[in-house]
Amino acid sequence: MPGKRARRHFSQLSEFKRGLIIGMKTAGWSTRRVAGQVDRSECAVRNCWEQWTREGTHARKTGSGATRKTTRREDRKIVRQALVDPTVTQSTIRADVGVAIVPQTISRHLAEANLKSKHPFHALPLTPEHRQLRLKWCQGRSMWNVTDWQKVVFSDESRFVLGTDGKCVRVW
Repeated sequence: MPGKRARRHFSQLSEFKRGLIIGMKTAGWSTRRVAGQVDRSECAVRNCWEQWTREGTHARKTGSGATRKTTRREDRKIVRQALVDPTVTQSTIRADVGVAIVPQTISRHLAEANLKSKHPFHALPLTPEHRQLRLKWCQGRSMWNVTDWQKVVFSDESRFVLGTDGKCVRVW
Protein backbone atom coordinates (compact mmCIF):
# COMPACT_ATOMS: atom_id res chain seq x y z
CA MET A 1 0.00 0.00 0.00
CA PRO A 2 1.52 3.33 -1.01
CA GLY A 3 -0.06 5.24 1.90
CA LYS A 4 1.46 2.92 4.49
CA ARG A 5 4.89 3.18 2.91
CA ALA A 6 4.75 6.97 2.81
CA ARG A 7 3.82 7.18 6.50
CA ARG A 8 6.60 4.95 7.71
CA HIS A 9 9.24 7.26 6.26
CA PHE A 10 8.22 10.05 8.61
CA SER A 11 7.88 8.09 11.84
CA GLN A 12 10.86 8.02 14.17
CA LEU A 13 12.89 4.89 14.69
CA SER A 14 12.46 3.49 18.17
CA GLU A 15 15.48 2.67 20.29
CA PHE A 16 14.72 -1.03 19.83
CA LYS A 17 14.66 -0.76 16.02
CA ARG A 18 17.85 1.28 16.05
CA GLY A 19 19.51 -1.49 18.06
CA LEU A 20 18.21 -4.10 15.61
CA ILE A 21 19.62 -2.16 12.68
CA ILE A 22 23.04 -1.86 14.33
CA GLY A 23 23.04 -5.58 15.19
CA MET A 24 22.05 -6.71 11.70
CA LYS A 25 24.51 -4.38 9.97
CA THR A 26 27.27 -5.56 12.34
CA ALA A 27 26.40 -9.13 11.38
CA GLY A 28 27.04 -8.21 7.74
CA TRP A 29 23.49 -7.84 6.43
CA SER A 30 22.93 -5.56 3.44
CA THR A 31 21.11 -2.27 3.88
CA ARG A 32 18.25 -3.45 1.68
CA ARG A 33 17.80 -6.65 3.68
CA VAL A 34 17.86 -4.77 7.00
CA ALA A 35 15.34 -2.22 5.68
CA GLY A 36 12.98 -5.01 4.66
CA GLN A 37 13.34 -6.73 8.03
CA VAL A 38 12.60 -3.65 10.17
CA ASP A 39 10.04 -2.24 7.67
CA ARG A 40 11.86 1.06 7.17
CA SER A 41 13.37 2.84 4.19
CA GLU A 42 16.93 2.11 3.14
CA CYS A 43 17.73 5.77 3.75
CA ALA A 44 16.67 5.51 7.40
CA VAL A 45 18.77 2.37 7.86
CA ARG A 46 21.75 3.99 6.16
CA ASN A 47 21.47 7.14 8.32
CA CYS A 48 21.25 5.08 11.51
CA TRP A 49 24.30 3.00 10.53
CA GLU A 50 26.32 6.10 9.51
CA GLN A 51 25.56 7.74 12.86
CA TRP A 52 26.71 4.58 14.64
CA THR A 53 29.98 4.39 12.71
CA ARG A 54 30.62 8.15 12.97
CA GLU A 55 29.61 8.87 16.58
CA GLY A 56 29.48 5.45 18.21
CA THR A 57 25.89 5.99 19.36
CA HIS A 58 22.47 5.29 17.93
CA ALA A 59 20.54 7.70 20.16
CA ARG A 60 18.43 10.43 18.58
CA LYS A 61 19.86 13.91 18.66
CA THR A 62 18.03 16.29 20.95
CA GLY A 63 16.80 19.65 19.80
CA SER A 64 15.76 18.61 16.33
CA GLY A 65 12.67 20.24 14.86
CA ALA A 66 11.33 23.77 14.81
CA THR A 67 11.81 26.06 17.78
CA ARG A 68 8.79 26.60 20.00
CA LYS A 69 6.94 29.89 19.62
CA THR A 70 5.03 29.56 22.89
CA THR A 71 6.09 28.69 26.40
CA ARG A 72 4.41 25.97 28.48
CA ARG A 73 2.58 28.69 30.38
CA GLU A 74 1.17 30.15 27.14
CA ASP A 75 0.16 26.65 26.03
CA ARG A 76 -1.82 26.22 29.24
CA LYS A 77 -3.41 29.65 28.73
CA ILE A 78 -4.59 28.64 25.24
CA VAL A 79 -6.22 25.48 26.57
CA ARG A 80 -7.71 27.29 29.58
CA GLN A 81 -9.35 29.91 27.34
CA ALA A 82 -11.02 27.21 25.25
CA LEU A 83 -12.25 25.43 28.38
CA VAL A 84 -13.62 28.58 30.00
CA ASP A 85 -15.39 29.82 26.84
CA PRO A 86 -16.00 27.01 24.32
CA THR A 87 -17.15 29.51 21.67
CA VAL A 88 -13.92 31.55 21.71
CA THR A 89 -12.31 32.04 18.29
CA GLN A 90 -8.71 31.41 17.35
CA SER A 91 -8.12 35.09 16.62
CA THR A 92 -9.32 35.99 20.14
CA ILE A 93 -7.03 33.36 21.67
CA ARG A 94 -4.09 34.62 19.60
CA ALA A 95 -4.72 38.22 20.71
CA ASP A 96 -5.00 37.23 24.38
CA VAL A 97 -1.83 35.13 24.35
CA GLY A 98 0.13 38.03 22.85
CA VAL A 99 2.51 35.91 20.78
CA ALA A 100 2.63 35.88 16.98
CA ILE A 101 1.41 32.34 16.28
CA VAL A 102 -0.51 30.82 13.40
CA PRO A 103 -3.98 29.27 13.81
CA GLN A 104 -2.51 25.77 13.26
CA THR A 105 -0.46 26.19 16.44
CA ILE A 106 -3.60 26.95 18.43
CA SER A 107 -5.43 24.00 16.88
CA ARG A 108 -2.49 21.70 17.63
CA HIS A 109 -2.32 22.76 21.29
CA LEU A 110 -6.07 22.29 21.69
CA ALA A 111 -5.94 18.90 19.93
CA GLU A 112 -3.20 17.80 22.34
CA ALA A 113 -5.67 18.59 25.14
CA ASN A 114 -8.36 16.53 23.32
CA LEU A 115 -10.29 19.67 22.33
CA LYS A 116 -11.43 19.74 18.71
CA SER A 117 -13.60 22.26 16.94
CA LYS A 118 -17.11 21.03 16.27
CA HIS A 119 -20.66 22.26 15.80
CA PRO A 120 -22.75 22.11 18.97
CA PHE A 121 -25.89 19.99 19.19
CA HIS A 122 -29.03 21.80 18.06
CA ALA A 123 -31.24 18.95 19.15
CA LEU A 124 -30.68 15.89 21.28
CA PRO A 125 -30.35 12.59 19.44
CA LEU A 126 -33.36 10.30 19.50
CA THR A 127 -33.56 7.69 22.21
CA PRO A 128 -34.87 4.17 21.50
CA GLU A 129 -38.14 5.19 23.20
CA HIS A 130 -38.52 8.14 20.82
CA ARG A 131 -37.91 5.86 17.85
CA GLN A 132 -40.60 3.44 19.03
CA LEU A 133 -43.11 6.27 19.43
CA ARG A 134 -42.34 7.59 15.94
CA LEU A 135 -42.71 4.11 14.48
CA LYS A 136 -46.11 3.69 16.17
CA TRP A 137 -47.23 7.08 14.83
CA CYS A 138 -46.22 6.10 11.28
CA GLN A 139 -47.82 2.67 11.50
CA GLY A 140 -51.07 4.25 12.73
CA ARG A 141 -51.19 6.41 9.60
CA SER A 142 -49.96 3.85 7.09
CA MET A 143 -53.46 3.28 5.67
CA TRP A 144 -54.27 6.99 5.15
CA ASN A 145 -55.29 8.07 1.67
CA VAL A 146 -54.54 11.29 -0.20
CA THR A 147 -57.43 13.26 1.30
CA ASP A 148 -56.27 12.42 4.84
CA TRP A 149 -52.71 13.58 4.07
CA GLN A 150 -53.97 16.82 2.48
CA LYS A 151 -55.18 17.91 5.92
CA VAL A 152 -51.63 17.68 7.36
CA VAL A 153 -49.22 20.62 7.32
CA PHE A 154 -45.54 19.72 7.02
CA SER A 155 -42.80 22.07 8.07
CA ASP A 156 -39.16 21.81 7.13
CA GLU A 157 -36.73 23.00 9.79
CA SER A 158 -33.83 23.36 7.38
CA ARG A 159 -32.50 26.80 6.61
CA PHE A 160 -30.46 27.93 3.67
CA VAL A 161 -27.96 30.78 3.76
CA LEU A 162 -26.82 32.32 0.51
CA GLY A 163 -24.29 34.64 2.17
CA THR A 164 -21.03 33.78 3.86
CA ASP A 165 -22.21 34.01 7.46
CA GLY A 166 -24.53 31.20 8.46
CA LYS A 167 -24.26 32.24 12.13
CA CYS A 168 -22.82 28.81 12.80
CA VAL A 169 -20.97 28.79 16.09
CA ARG A 170 -18.19 26.26 16.57
CA VAL A 171 -17.19 25.12 20.02
CA TRP A 172 -14.00 23.54 21.33
